Amino acid sequence: MIITIILLVMTFLGIIFFKLSDKYDKDSFEALGFINLMIGPVCLFISIMVIIISHTLAPKTIQQNKLKYDGLVKRNEIIQSEYEDVSKSDVINDVAEWNMEVYDTKYWTDNPWTNWFNPKEIADNLKYISLE
Repeated sequence: MIITIILLVMTFLGIIFFKLSDKYDKDSFEALGFINLMIGPVCLFISIMVIIISHTLAPKTIQQNKLKYDGLVKRNEIIQSEYEDVSKSDVINDVAEWNMEVYDTKYWTDNPWTNWFNPKEIADNLKYISLE
């Protein structure tokens, strides 16, 4: 959220600096306006596209995460039973990686700098897998 707002402010500042350069005939205002208008709108457009794409693909991502979660839970149940067909270290590593991904997703979703880029629905549907 904050990143997008900063880019929006940069765009408006670029316009204001260009208007001030016309009024006061200062090259420094024109240079600041040029820099802000080159960086602000381009990055703002990219930012908005990323937000739209991430929110559009949220249902697909939720389903993929659910399938991955179910598979890891099943593998975790297998290594805890007497029947052992998979390597315990591989399963523990995969479950640990899953838990790190869940933490990262929840962290960046709650972070005010990046929360618009990470749909809350995805973070709400993620669950940690306990290693006993």
